[in-house]
Amino acid sequence: MSDLLFFPMSMPDEMLHSRITRYHFLSGNRTEAETFRDLFGSSPFGVGMLPKQINHLAARLPGDMESNLYELISSNTIFPAYRPFLGLSEGTDQEAGGLQAHEVARVPRRESTIHGKARICLSCVQQDLLEVGYSYWHRSHHLPGVIACWRHGETLIHACPKCSLPFYRKLKFLPNLSEECLCGWSPLSATVGSKCSDIEVKFATFAHEILQRNIPPVCSKVLCSSFIRKCKTLGFNHGGLVSTAKLIASIRDKYSDEILSKMDRAFEQGKLDTWIRFRVYKGQIDMPLARHLIIALHLFGSAEKFEISLSSEAIILGAAKPVSPAINKSKGGEPSRKDQYRQKIETLLALKSDVEMEHLWTNAYKATRWLKENDGKWLVAKLSSAKREPVSIGESCDPRDQLYADTIQAALEKMYNVTKHQQRVNLSNMLKTLPVRVALAPAIRKQKFPLMSEVIERSLESVWHFRLRRLIWGMVEAIKLNLPLNTNSMNWASANPLRVIIAISSFFEWDLEFFAKNGIDPEALLKSTGVSHKWEGPPGYHGPLGGHAYKRKKPTVELLGRAAIDGE
Repeated sequence: MSDLLFFPMSMPDEMLHSRITRYHFLSGNRTEAETFRDLFGSSPFGVGMLPKQINHLAARLPGDMESNLYELISSNTIFPAYRPFLGLSEGTDQEAGGLQAHEVARVPRRESTIHGKARICLSCVQQDLLEVGYSYWHRSHHLPGVIACWRHGETLIHACPKCSLPFYRKLKFLPNLSEECLCGWSPLSATVGSKCSDIEVKFATFAHEILQRNIPPVCSKVLCSSFIRKCKTLGFNHGGLVSTAKLIASIRDKYSDEILSKMDRAFEQGKLDTWIRFRVYKGQIDMPLARHLIIALHLFGSAEKFEISLSSEAIILGAAKPVSPAINKSKGGEPSRKDQYRQKIETLLALKSDVEMEHLWTNAYKATRWLKENDGKWLVAKLSSAKREPVSIGESCDPRDQLYADTIQAALEKMYNVTKHQQRVNLSNMLKTLPVRVALAPAIRKQKFPLMSEVIERSLESVWHFRLRRLIWGMVEAIKLNLPLNTNSMNWASANPLRVIIAISSFFEWDLEFFAKNGIDPEALLKSTGVSHKWEGPPGYHGPLGGHAYKRKKPTVELLGRAAIDGE
């Protein structure tokens, strides 16, 4: 039985943060802490796109907990707009109308950073009061990339236009739209906002339709294939491949750079090399939601056509027959285990001729072990025949080898300096110092440029040494800006994770107060650490620290209950 006396019914297109705010005012609670205890049984936290412990709220509402949870997520959050673009987890069955915990957990963590503003349309505020008797916050105004109201075509605002006081404050409820701001400004009596361009309104309408349709999740192969097929139909191709350059150029012509800069942070920063990427990584196309919506609108024109395309593509891919393995004609049946394992080893040998047993154990353990125990003579013979005769350097060496080795060696001193725009000394950055591009396979590069390859291998910098250099420069910057030399300022100035900052400063026992008072000579401090450029870091700090190396430590089912999506 529910232990919550009441909870306001949802208004059309109302975000959950708005419903929680209305409960706070209607309940008569004096503080945020009281309301959070009522609804979630916890202290205040950032609500964000999907609140932590939302399952506690669902359990306290009348009725079935799972039905309440589904209703809250599908009706009061923007999560339904993410569903078509999240892909499917391997080994899970997905019903068209259901919503499971693993779906929510697949929202990339970077998406939580875009939910730091609360936006309103002034015409919506005034119209809601007339139609339903209460002005509230719409979830469709908070979709990534949306800067216009789909209903009125007006610019969304996120702060008081008179005193610039932001509507959203961390760990606070949203303002009551019927009340005046501290400066006396009121959204109910304010003049309507400025009109947006047609393309901005069209994008807001498309995003709103995607949100309302609640399209079920599809396999990323279906989504990718749908995008690629439509690109080729519209002429955004280069031969048999998709031309992302043509697609980006067409999008820029339609939207304009000014509008795209407002909608997408990466475009604003000029990161266009990989702005559109159809690569599937861990079952997802690695792009933010705003970019997915921009591409989908540009290619299909409407949410209905986009949904039809996904359905058609799913049928096409489902009807495709899987490639069957080679049949052993001599026996008239499936290939034997020996033939399968031999074929796997031969494939590895074809890809890389100078293969050792260690490479086989790493890349084909099962096949190598079986052949070692049951077909050892064949395996030894294959490895012996695959090895090439050694080639003398004089016959295969490129005449530019010595010059390139000296060029990289001369550039190393500058690359290892502790400066503002320092980069890690890796293969890619060392090859960029050469006058021409050397893009060769490792084996061929070592054969043609042995001296250059030796300099590169000897000079490769470890990740931890690069972090050390970045941290030292961050400390220098913090001191220049008169910031207190603590983990927060060093994190902001060096962009190093907090774990790295704490680990390095503790390991070298740095006196931060002394540094803040007397300043830092970055090169002298780096030299005083006594570590080489191949330093592997403090003992015990070898786990993943973010990026694609991030691994979830808790099951996704627990993740929804504890922290489905980080609100901040």
